[in-house]
Parts: sequence; structure tokens; C-alpha cells
Amino acid sequence: MSELLLIVAAAGAVALILWLRRRRGNAAGNENDALTRACWGDREQARRLEDLEHDRATTPLSRRSARRRALERLKDDRGR
Repeated sequence: MSELLLIVAAAGAVALILWLRRRRGNAAGNENDALTRACWGDREQARRLEDLEHDRATTPLSRRSARRRALERLKDDRGR
């Protein structure tokens, strides 16, 4: 019985850790994401750039794709 309880507790701990990592890592406004860092931590600006990429796209984009395109466009614009 105690072995089963230990296994359940360990599985719960692993599930909690994975959930917390996913929650922090996938947040669009996360300061650790490359687009937000490129915007000097300005989450609102990063979100506006993401929204602009959604508006420009001819086909639906995922948030990740829109943020990647926004980052590429921002880097290109700053390189000029």
C-alpha cells in the first residue's frame, strides 16, 4: 500500500512540474520569449507585432508562427 502511495505521489509531482514548465514556457507574454526580449521586455509591443502578423497572413497562423515571423521582421527592420 505504501509503495502505491509513493508511486502516485511521484507521478503527481512529475505532472505538476511539467504543468508549471509548460505554463511558464508557452505564455505569449513571457519575458523569456525571443520576441519579448527583442522588444526590450515590452510585452504589449510584442503582442501588437504578433497581432500584426496575424493580420498580414493570408492563411491562419499559430501564435508561435506569428511571433516567429514578427521577430524575423523586427530583426530585418533593425538591420537597415
